[in-house]
Order: sequence, then C-alpha cells, then structure tokens
Amino acid sequence: MKEEDEIKPTTYTTSEKIIKTVVLVLTWVMIGLFTEITGPTQKDLIIKTDSDYELVSRAISGRSVGYFIGAVIGGPLVDKLGKYCDLMIAVCLDGGAIATIIAPYCTDISLLWFLFVLAGTFEGVINIAGQKIILNLWKEKATGPLHVLHFGFGMGSFIVPQIANPFLAVLAPSGGNSTNTTIAPSVTPPLISSTIASSVETDIYLKESRIESAYLIVGIIVASLSIVFYIYQFCCRQISEKEKESNEKETMIRKVVKVVDPATCANGDRWFGVQVFVLLFLYFFNAVGGERLYGKFIRSYAIDKHKFSGDDGSLINTEFWICFAIGRFVGLFTGRFIPIRVLILIEVFGALVTAVLLEIFARESDLALWILTAPMGFFVAPLFPSGIGWGDFHVEFTGSAITFVLMGGALGGMSYLWVIGYLYEYHGYDMFLHQMVGYGGIVVFFTILLTIVGMRHGGRFETKGANDYDNEMDVKGNGADDMKIEKQGLGVHIISKEDDDQQSPPNYTDVISNTNNVDTSSETDGYSNTYM
Repeated sequence: MKEEDEIKPTTYTTSEKIIKTVVLVLTWVMIGLFTEITGPTQKDLIIKTDSDYELVSRAISGRSVGYFIGAVIGGPLVDKLGKYCDLMIAVCLDGGAIATIIAPYCTDISLLWFLFVLAGTFEGVINIAGQKIILNLWKEKATGPLHVLHFGFGMGSFIVPQIANPFLAVLAPSGGNSTNTTIAPSVTPPLISSTIASSVETDIYLKESRIESAYLIVGIIVASLSIVFYIYQFCCRQISEKEKESNEKETMIRKVVKVVDPATCANGDRWFGVQVFVLLFLYFFNAVGGERLYGKFIRSYAIDKHKFSGDDGSLINTEFWICFAIGRFVGLFTGRFIPIRVLILIEVFGALVTAVLLEIFARESDLALWILTAPMGFFVAPLFPSGIGWGDFHVEFTGSAITFVLMGGALGGMSYLWVIGYLYEYHGYDMFLHQMVGYGGIVVFFTILLTIVGMRHGGRFETKGANDYDNEMDVKGNGADDMKIEKQGLGVHIISKEDDDQQSPPNYTDVISNTNNVDTSSETDGYSNTYM
C-alpha cells in the first residue's frame, strides 16, 4: 500500500497526458519555425553574405552539426537529470530564439555557421527530452502520439514561409535580354554594383531583403513558449526525491553500460541490439538527409530551373510543408490501425516512387513539379516518427538510444546539404532531382533490412505480458516447478500438473491483473515517473 501511495502522485491522468502532448506538439511547431526559416530565406542569405549556394549550404548544414552535438549531450542529460526535462526544453527554446534573431545580421559565413550550430544543438536536446517524455507517457501506444508530435514540426515549417515572404528580396522579371538588365542602376545602385562585382550576369531586385524582421518575429514566438515549460518545471509536481534516491545506485551503473552496450536496450540480446541500432543509424542518416534536401532546396530549384517568381517559389515551398504536416497528422490514425512494420514500408516506397516520377516528369514541366511536390512531402514526413516508433517497438528506447539514432540523422542532414550545395553550384540544377532518387533508393534498402531483422526477432510488446508473468513466477519461486504455463491468445492459462484434467477454467482477469502488478522498473529504468 505504501508503494502505491508513492507512485500515484507521480503518474499522469489521461487528461494530463493529452495536455502535455499538446504542449510538446507546440514545441515542435517552434522547432519548425526556427530551423526551417533558412529554406525560404536561402537566396536572401546568399545576398547578405555575398556568397553562393555551396557556401550558404555549408553554413545551413551547421544546424546538423549542432544537432549531432545536442544529441550527444542530450542523451546523458536526460538519463542523469530526467526530472529537469521541462527546464531543459525551456532553456533550449530561449537559446534557439536568440541564435535565430542574431543570424541574419551575420555577413560572415563562418559566424553564420556557428550560430546555426548553436540552434541545432538546442534542437537536439529538445528532441531527445521531448520524445522521451512522449515514449514514457504513452508506452506501447506511442506510435500515434509520436506522429502527432512531429506533425507540429510540419506545421511550423509551412507557417514560416508565410512569415518570411513579405520580407524577402524580390527579383525583377527577366526580360530575356542582357541589355535590359543594364538599365537598372538608377533604381538600386548599391545592390547592382555588388551583383556586377560577383557575377557577369546581373540580378535586379525590385525589393530589398529585410529578413531581419522575419527572424525577429520567429525568435519572439519561439521564446514565448518557453514560459509554459518554466511553469511545468517549477509549479507542477515532480518525482519525489526519496524515490529517486532509492534507484540512484542501480541506475547509475546501468546508465554507464547503456552508452556502449546495445544488449541493455534489447533485453540482453546484444547481437540483435547491434543490428537494430546500426540499421536505425543508417536509416535516420538518409531519412533526415532527404527531408532536409527537399525542404531547403525546392524553392531555389523552382526559381532557378523553372523560373518561378519569388512568390511562386515560396508557395511551392509552402505546399511541400503543408503536405508534410498532413503526412504526419495522418500518421496518428495509420499508426493505430496499420502495424508499424507495414506502415514504414508504405512510406519509404511512396517516397521512392515520387522521387522517380519527379526525375522523369518534373525536370521540364512546371505542372509536374507542382503536383509531385505534394506526395513527396506526404511520404517523407512520417519517416522520422515511424523510425522512432519502429525502434521503440523492438528495443527499449532510452535517452542514450535516442541519442545514437539522432546522431545518424544529424550526420545525414549535414552530409546531404554539403553534397547538394557542391553539385547544385557546379554541376547544374537537375542534380537536386538526381540526389532525391538516390535518397529514395537508399532509404528503401535500409528499411527492408530493418523489416527482415524485426520480423525474425519480434517486437518487445508482443510477448511482454507473458514475459512479465514468467518474471513474477521466478520471484515468487514457491511451487513454480509444479506449474505449467499455457499461452492462449492474449491470456495466460495456469494449470497445476497434479490437477491438469480436473481444474476449472482459469480466471483470465486475475491472471492479467497479476501481470499488470509486476514491477517493470527495469524496463523503464525509472523514466515513467520522471516527467511529472
């Protein structure tokens, strides 16, 4: 009775879970705002820094470098200081807001890169802390909430082009004649002289870039949400210190082991853990890389190759992010009715087919680019939360486990942007579509390998009930050798060997009740009562 009194104050009710999830979804909206503002403002950053696509792409890839750093430090932070997750998120939101506000004032590429590294670091810590909270709130039912969580990122990503668009530089319509471009010096002399010095082909801008205002608006919005997490941290109930101290010696040893031993997350099966985490690392490397590639370059590709106006370029960028958000929202429902192993295959094959169709039809057709951008956003969107859901279905996803797979995503985002920056600048605009096809093929390959490994081993929730009951029988010990356990569907049939033919039908309610009372602290490693 005493144990129940200690646990009760540190568990969420259903309404509290929903409210906490909504707040976390808003957090992902903020992440979408301050990380994806570089997409619609990419060409303006080129103007501000007087550089080219390769250099600006490298600067933007600083976000992925920071994301890697945030993932590395975020896992141990969440494991060690789990009850301060709300404070971590609040501080990181403020830090990301400050870096965002300063960024457009940087004319030096190296300094711009450093600011994006800072923003990415804050994003990485938020990602680990937030996703761990969701996994502990909803446990085996976390697939749907994970999709809703990342739906917030899509919402922020399609809102931010609308915030930025009024402040973007407007390129004058091309008259198809170089003579026309030399008439404009009387309109904007400083801008024209700078463009002549950097390029033989002069670009005329009807409206000067004012992206500082857009970055300021985004920064203020992001910082405002941090207030909610400060309230959660200091005004809402937290895990009791007494319970934390009782688990301190046990968890400290396990935390050290988890960093290097996949068996800890795979129920002692080290080889299975190695396979899962290596494949998930490679999966996230490509899934995140492809997402960053299309989100950052679709506007530039539409303007450079298809000669879209600035407004139309922003519109197709918005189309991608709207469909991206829809794809993640739909995941809430598909995750409830479609097994995660099947769902993730549908998503990656959808992305591959769309990439191939873009390569075939969208190189010359504006209409095809408009149409196919929608399914690309829809299928790319759920790959990240589905990967987390797939991993948590097969192994225990601790803070350190999330760190490892997010490191793969961070490296992928950085690598994809570095590669496309060089190819786009020196080998032509169509390299954008070529790289998308390569991305689709690679992510399908690793997803198939994940599916094979997962099917051979099985999910950790599929046999959870029976395994927990076995553990209880081992602890009780008395009479265990005289019992026979027979699995029947979702129930567990207990039959005495002595009365095998005479025993009345088992009371499944009692058996399941006993199963639910088993101490599962070894599975959650103390996290389930941490985020209060």
